[in-house]
Amino acid sequence: MRKLALLVSLLFPASLLFPAQAFAEDPHGPKLIFGAPVRHTLTSCSTNPGQAVACIQSVTLTPKSGDAPIIGVITDLKVPGDPRMADSERPIPKPDTATLALGSVLPEPTVSRGFYNEWTFPEGKVTTSANNVVIVAELQPYKATWCWAADVCNDRREEFSLAINPSKDKDLLKNNPNYSFTVTIRAPKSFEFGEVSGSAKEVIVKYGKDLQTVGSVATREIIATLSPIATARGGTPTQMAEKATTISYGANIWIYGQNNGIVDGLGPCGKIGGVQVVSNAMHSLDPSWDKTEEAIVVRLSTPHLLPDGSVNVGYLEIRMPRAAALCMWRVDLDGNIKASVAISYEDGSAPTVATVSGKRIGDDYLIVSAGFHYSSPTLRVKLTQNTATQAQTTVTETQTTSTEVQKIAPVKKMTIKCQKGTLTKKVTAVKPACPSGYKKI
Repeated sequence: MRKLALLVSLLFPASLLFPAQAFAEDPHGPKLIFGAPVRHTLTSCSTNPGQAVACIQSVTLTPKSGDAPIIGVITDLKVPGDPRMADSERPIPKPDTATLALGSVLPEPTVSRGFYNEWTFPEGKVTTSANNVVIVAELQPYKATWCWAADVCNDRREEFSLAINPSKDKDLLKNNPNYSFTVTIRAPKSFEFGEVSGSAKEVIVKYGKDLQTVGSVATREIIATLSPIATARGGTPTQMAEKATTISYGANIWIYGQNNGIVDGLGPCGKIGGVQVVSNAMHSLDPSWDKTEEAIVVRLSTPHLLPDGSVNVGYLEIRMPRAAALCMWRVDLDGNIKASVAISYEDGSAPTVATVSGKRIGDDYLIVSAGFHYSSPTLRVKLTQNTATQAQTTVTETQTTSTEVQKIAPVKKMTIKCQKGTLTKKVTAVKPACPSGYKKI
């Protein structure tokens, strides 16, 4: 199950909104287990009080394309995280054998509570707090446990989460949609990312250079670049509102490791890693691979209308690395590529005209689809080799290719009548069937 984009805890750390005892009563979140690694916050590597392997090496802000990036500096502000969120990945030591032998009641496991740094971006000698942000970044190591309910937990949630939260000007991301943040993370080299998803635009996640070992752990850089996006919100993932009540502006992503069950949905080719899927949806199901259609399936869900009553227009961005594209579709990015997006809706409504653009950027292929409407579209994305045009013999850094949008015909629904004794009811569906005990009349 996909986490909601821009959860309350990512809009602003929940520890500032709720008392600490609320976390003890809420099973949703990290679960502390003796002897197991724990989810932890990422602080600046320059301080790193918990001496965690994973930390933030640097943060830069680029106000708009073409500008020189501004190097961020941490301030004195430290925003505490969830009390179950540690300051390092180190497992909680098990009680000593003497304590166990006495048969005493074991204490509840606890951690040294982690925090998030605030970053400011001085320009030369001029320092202003207007652009200050809190980098809400966390690592869920493999075998650390995450729970959605008291009896629904999983220790295959290996992931980094990353969110940009304005700390001084709440409208910072709304008023500066072209801002681009680059966060460089020192990560254990054993972490290999398989997929990226979230609510943001112009997202690029890549490996950087190898770094020095930390203790006995080999490390390297993971570099994430992301820009803010507007998301209409209303209702819940299971009961989406027709009309949004508010619009949020944020930039947050999840970088799923290969030891995360979510990556399994993309099939064997997903294990190559590097597929990145982001949108302006309030909720999305994890991308999956449709073997029959040979397409990546993305299901999005957001209110159909904006708060002012106008139609909410969708945005989807997919970045495909060369190796994954070759595995999934047997296409060579050095050739002439065609991107296509097929759109359908659960309620059978016809899709509006959408635009699709595709271009080669280095060893990646970027697909952007926009203009489709919400509330719950399913998009099937694929690449094909365009054999109609001879492949170019020289490849530029950016190569624009032909694209197309496929519309799925509206699904026709039928209504039947069913009877059980003196009771009758109508059933409407694509393939209607009477409930158990009822007969069609």
